[in-house]
This record gives sequence, structure tokens and C-alpha cells, in this order.
Amino acid sequence: MKTEKTNAKIETDTEMLARMMMNGFEKIDERFEKMEERLTQEISSVKQEISSVKQEMNNRFEEVDAHFDEIDARLTNINIEQKETNHRLDSIEKKQLGTILSLDETVHRNEFNRLTKRVEVLEK
Repeated sequence: MKTEKTNAKIETDTEMLARMMMNGFEKIDERFEKMEERLTQEISSVKQEISSVKQEMNNRFEEVDAHFDEIDARLTNINIEQKETNHRLDSIEKKQLGTILSLDETVHRNEFNRLTKRVEVLEK
């Protein structure tokens, strides 16, 4: 009988230990589930923030690209205007050179008058 009692007590102790372990594991499972929920929420929140940061960066890049396009257009216009200005300056310089050359070949008014008087004196 003693063995039966001992076997019954051992089974009872074993069952009690199993129940205690089961309760412990259930509590651990609950804690893991709560942690998993929190982590899932945090990950979702981080993903949303990253998405909003990406969107903001894309918006900024688009603004920068638009500014660069505007600057590029302005530089192109400046280059075109500079070419036109250089062309006009070249034309003016050629005209000045032609004017200088023609001035060298022209007789001044007072020289012409003196020469006219000499010719009149010689013709008399």
C-alpha cells in the first residue's frame, strides 16, 4: 500500500509541477504576445515615419530639380545674350577700324582750304 500511496503522491507532485510549469509558460506566452504586439505597433509606426521622410525627401529633390532647371534656363539665356553682345562688339570694332582708316585717307578742312588757295594762286 505504501507504494501505491507513494506512486499517488508522486503523480500528484508531478501533476502539480506540470501545472506550475504550464502556468509559467502561459505567462511567458502572454508576455511574448504583448511584446510582439508592441513591436508590431512600433515597427508599423517606424515604417510610416520612414515613408513620410521618403516622401518629404522626394518633394525636396523635385524642388531642387526645378530650381536647377530654372538656373540652367537662365544661364542658357545669358550665354545667348553674351554671344549677341560679342557679335555686336565685333561689328562696332570693325566699323571703328574702317573709320580710322578712312580718316587717315581724308584731308582735313583747313588743309583743303590752304591747298585750294595755293591752286588759285598758281592758276592766275
